[in-house]
Amino acid sequence: MSDQKEQFYCLSSDEARFFKLFCSLIIPSGSDPVSDPGAWEVGSVNYIDSTLFDFPNEVQNYFRGIVELVNQRSQVRFHGSFANLSDFDKSWIIRELFLDPKTRERIFDLRSLALEGFYSDYHDPWYRGVTPWELVKFGGRRISGMKKDWNSLKVWKDRTTEETESKNHGP
Repeated sequence: MSDQKEQFYCLSSDEARFFKLFCSLIIPSGSDPVSDPGAWEVGSVNYIDSTLFDFPNEVQNYFRGIVELVNQRSQVRFHGSFANLSDFDKSWIIRELFLDPKTRERIFDLRSLALEGFYSDYHDPWYRGVTPWELVKFGGRRISGMKKDWNSLKVWKDRTTEETESKNHGP
């Protein structure tokens, strides 16, 4: 990702790293990330960060608890954090937690957030590649050509403010 934003509104750097890797596991890039992007390229982590930023603390803490659950299970099973595991071992952890009736709903919620960050057709303000809807050829009457307005998300609000300030004050 070019011009990647590295400061987050809600997520810590460790949480952001977790979500980048988790989203990439759920929606990986194709063999050519330019024509077949995954969650990493379109910036799903920024969608998640901006979305959680607008949620109440209870919801933010709910998702933080799930991240901690995944990391704890990774530590118990493989003696390392989720971020440091191979993709195979990451998948093993997620599958194990999904198959456990006591943790299934939380893993499903985590997965849903990752999928929403991609299949809602989100992309970072600076991303200029193939969008998720273009990738899956989602179109048709009332869909094709529809302008999506992401300005409700903080990452887009801040980008718009930066562009306006840059135009008003010069480089």
